[in-house]
This record gives sequence, structure tokens and C-alpha cells, in this order.
Amino acid sequence: MKAPKFPSFFNNKNSKEFSFSTRYYDEKKDRREQLMKSANTKIKFRKKQTNKKQKGRSLTIIFLIIVLSLLAYRFITN
Repeated sequence: MKAPKFPSFFNNKNSKEFSFSTRYYDEKKDRREQLMKSANTKIKFRKKQTNKKQKGRSLTIIFLIIVLSLLAYRFITN
């Protein structure tokens, strides 16, 4: 004699299906895919703006060093 089959919540024969959407947007990947689709498109590269920032920072640091050294010289001589 077989045991009776009771419904169970834990032993499910069918697996659940779900759709997982990505959590971030990759702009570079999307742009590459668009360029691969259209071969006649011209590629435009962004110019790096870091040179202007680096130059401004280095000038500011040099200026601060000069001012602090002059202040230190003045305090030492007095």
C-alpha cells in the first residue's frame, strides 16, 4: 500500500522563472554597439580636460609654497 500524496509547499517540481534587468547603464558599451551597427558613422573622441586642471593645480601649489616660505622668512628674521 502506498502512502497518500499530500500537497507540499517545499517540494515544487516546477522551477520559478524570473527576468533580471541590469542595475547600471554602460554608456561605452552602448556606443560601441551602435557604432558596430552603423559602419558609416564617424567616431568622435572626447578631449581630456585634465591638462588644464593639472596646470592650474600646480600653479596654485607653487604660489602657496612661495607665500608660505616668505611668511616663514619674515617670522624668522623678526
